[in-house]
Amino acid sequence: MKIAIATFGTRVSPRFDCAQSFLIVVVEGDKVAERTEIASADWAPHHRVGKLVELGVEVVICGAIDRWSAESFEAENITVYGWVTGQTDDALNCLMRGELVSEAIMGTDGRCCGRWRFRSPTAGAEPVDQTPPFGQGRGQGRGAGGMGRGMGRGSGGGGGRGRGR
Repeated sequence: MKIAIATFGTRVSPRFDCAQSFLIVVVEGDKVAERTEIASADWAPHHRVGKLVELGVEVVICGAIDRWSAESFEAENITVYGWVTGQTDDALNCLMRGELVSEAIMGTDGRCCGRWRFRSPTAGAEPVDQTPPFGQGRGQGRGAGGMGRGMGRGSGGGGGRGRGR
């Protein structure tokens, strides 16, 4: 089995498309037969997918992954374990034991110590008004620009992000 782990230093990269490199691991039986690191900092996301497909990778372990890349791997019958965090060796050990799952938070010795929980914006909830609470028109925002709140009433031209009055 050939495995690609998106890396950032010694950790699983938080994002597939920003991985500094990929650790390519060939596993034969229950032993690691080969380990190679390939620099990928300059690769665009579609080049990353294409290169890993060319290398004959069967499994990809990474942090966050965009939908296009995940679907491209799926179309090539490549298994993706996404949203994995922790050390690369811990994730590899967990996979080799058959215990790795997507959204895993890796602990020491390749043990999964938790899973990420994602909330769906539509799961049993009413739609939320996403309109920002900013003032409208010239002179309505508080602040004199920047990201913080100003003390006085701004003239409106500064781009302040305070609540309108």
